[in-house]
Amino acid sequence: MIETNSRRPRNISPFKIGVFAALILLLGLILWFTLGKAGQEEEEFLAPVITRYPQRGAIEKTIGLSSRVETGRLITLVSRVGGTLMRLDADPGRALIRDDMVAQVDPAPYNQTYLQAQAAFLTARSTFERVNNLYAGEAATRQQFEEARTAFEAARAQYELARLNLDYATIRSPIDGVVLARHSTEGGTVSAGMPLATLGDLEDLRIKAAVPEVHYRFFAEHWEDMPVRIQVPALGDEEFPLRPLNLAPYVSPENRSFLVEYAIPGAAAKGIRPGMFVKVSFVLESREEVHRLPLRVRASQNRLWYADGEDRARFIEYVPDFFNGEFFQIPEDYESTRFILEGQHFISPGQRLNILSPGEADGS
Repeated sequence: MIETNSRRPRNISPFKIGVFAALILLLGLILWFTLGKAGQEEEEFLAPVITRYPQRGAIEKTIGLSSRVETGRLITLVSRVGGTLMRLDADPGRALIRDDMVAQVDPAPYNQTYLQAQAAFLTARSTFERVNNLYAGEAATRQQFEEARTAFEAARAQYELARLNLDYATIRSPIDGVVLARHSTEGGTVSAGMPLATLGDLEDLRIKAAVPEVHYRFFAEHWEDMPVRIQVPALGDEEFPLRPLNLAPYVSPENRSFLVEYAIPGAAAKGIRPGMFVKVSFVLESREEVHRLPLRVRASQNRLWYADGEDRARFIEYVPDFFNGEFFQIPEDYESTRFILEGQHFISPGQRLNILSPGEADGS
């Protein structure tokens, strides 16, 4: 007996087929809409950046140090004799000419001593001359001659000392300068060596700077022709040139530096005064009229980002060979390249850019 297969193909409902096809179509539409919108949003996003072309200018490598203005001649007047200070014409700012009287110690005691010494000197001189004539005529002994000469020389020394002390009672300026400080008061008692006033020469103002020893060789070769200038914060942003004076022939073992000294030509007329704080700039190397970019153009990994002709982000890798604290030199071949000054840290290669002006970036 032959057995036959009683199974028959299962009939699928047209309704189920339609529902399944609709679900497939709906899923496809959702994927297409989602992916299409994401791609559209990514394509439409423009990264905001600010660009800048290389500009021509100078780049200077400098050493910046600080110092204070000094006067080449700073003198403190002191009294060489003691007594009552009768006069002290030393108001700060007073201009002085050499030999102008600044102070006067009461001269009366010294004048009296001078007159006494003068009388003794004249008497001793007369006696010596008389004895000397007698000795020449063999009318006086050798001992009498020696005694008269000794008395005369002692009287002369006392007379000269008394005259010197009388002169010391009047204190005069040894230089052309200005009174910088007053240390005593009229009517008070002074002793020998007591300070009266400090004088300075405003026409001889200068600065000294301690330069790290690593630069000594360079300074030894170039310090006389090296451009050096100072800025005095108290007088604003103006810079003043300097004239070389001295280079220390040794390095200080205490702070591993050496001193250089420069004069400030015409300092007094420009308002510079002793004691002012100054910032000193030593120009080690300078390049004029080169193409330069601000240091902040550089991103990580020595990359310089720029905008291509289609306003898309690109970069080159570049290590500057000459730069200072503000700018670096860029080859002339890149003078027409729009380098990204701000916004380069948040972009990727090929990304479209929205190039703003500085005002737009600040919201103004």
